[in-house]
Amino acid sequence: MSRKRVIVGTATASAALVAVSLVVTGSPASATIAQPSMRAMNAQAMPFGSVLRSQQEIGGVPVFGGQTVQIRDKAGAVLATHGRTTKKTEGMFPASDAGAADAAITDVAKRTGLAKTALKADAPRAYWFDPTLGGAKGDSVAVPTYQVTVHGQKFQDKWTEVVKAGTPQVLTSWSEVREANRDVCDADRKVVSGTTDSVRCGTAFDVARKEGAAESSVEDVNHVYDFFGQASDFYSKYVNVDLTKLIGADYGDGTGTALRGTVRICVDGECPFANAFWDGEQMAFGEGVTTDDITGHELTHGVTQHTSGLSGGQADSINEGLSDVFGKFIGITSNDPNDTGDNRWLLGAGSSLGAIRNMKDPRSSLSPQPDMVNGPGWETNNPDEHINDGVVNKADYLITDGDTFNNQTVRGLGLDKSVQVWWGVENTLTPSATFKDVGEALNSSCAALAKAGTAGITDDDCTQVANAVKATQLDQDPS
Repeated sequence: MSRKRVIVGTATASAALVAVSLVVTGSPASATIAQPSMRAMNAQAMPFGSVLRSQQEIGGVPVFGGQTVQIRDKAGAVLATHGRTTKKTEGMFPASDAGAADAAITDVAKRTGLAKTALKADAPRAYWFDPTLGGAKGDSVAVPTYQVTVHGQKFQDKWTEVVKAGTPQVLTSWSEVREANRDVCDADRKVVSGTTDSVRCGTAFDVARKEGAAESSVEDVNHVYDFFGQASDFYSKYVNVDLTKLIGADYGDGTGTALRGTVRICVDGECPFANAFWDGEQMAFGEGVTTDDITGHELTHGVTQHTSGLSGGQADSINEGLSDVFGKFIGITSNDPNDTGDNRWLLGAGSSLGAIRNMKDPRSSLSPQPDMVNGPGWETNNPDEHINDGVVNKADYLITDGDTFNNQTVRGLGLDKSVQVWWGVENTLTPSATFKDVGEALNSSCAALAKAGTAGITDDDCTQVANAVKATQLDQDPS
């Protein structure tokens, strides 16, 4: 499955400086930060109280991945704080971002073999970049960079390049595509480029079925319409979130803000298109790639886009894992036969792709995955975000259903409690989170829920969560 997503930080009326003191020593080209400047981004109500997310800024420029999240109880007391901030800066931003876009395009062309003339770049965005915030080894030092999103001519051709300011050097990059109110459109097997404009439901294609309308003659249209409803019902019932309000799109076509999806798309050289993706605004599906858990998976990429903003490095795999977790929760709660019995922990059962991942036993997935951090199959350099996310999937299975694994016995909490624990995780991770951060967030989320008595969660439930963290080695630093 795939998804395109952008990095966002939703500002609110409460966006005031949490700490305005930036104490630096040394020359402007090398400064030690004694107290980080943090700007409040948003406060999210949670069953146990709230979480407050804050963004580190240096001279008004955000630090990529430099966020903290405070978990607060209903009285406002801080129960835990997650996240990291950079400790030092080296270098300064030049007077302009000239050259950044060309450097990004040149790097993409070199890595992919695509012609530079076939690529275009969005406007550069200024960020301080410290690789240790995403789990890299070494000293915490942020350097001035520009993030540049580069687009090719096909749907899968979209990357974000991190260019060191004032130089042609690309420090890191990642793909913005991940393989894999209701308005649904039918592309009727038309070949599209895969850009947002090419698949927009309501502009590129007419709406085949809108909210409250009669069934379409196209099976995929009706399936996605129903699955959008099931996902919306899940988020409303279990975590009190209006999915349409959070991730819906209004394209000015008269139907307003809606969950939008375009089905039966084809791409150059592949018809039917054997995949699905979230493009930052809406869903797009190849023919037959329409099941409730796949739809829930892709929609959850939109939720993550608007909450933790996970992106790059280990965070990309965690993003995929959370989409698997909530996609499967949506499938199970919808009582679809493809999510019952032996299919309970299989992702994609019933689709034209077949079951692509086994969350109970990740090692037996179509592409084998690790079931513990640093265990068999663990990918050190994270070349494919769909591999290491098996660890998140295994943790979800253990927390929900329970089992004995890696010398740990876990009593399952059941689905209702598990949903609440994972929703806490979704809202407390920061954009550059690591797998160890997931383990810490699982424990903190459960502790906050137990303190509030939410969903009947108890201290013993949190012991089970801790056992699952140990079993999957989410308490270890990834290699």
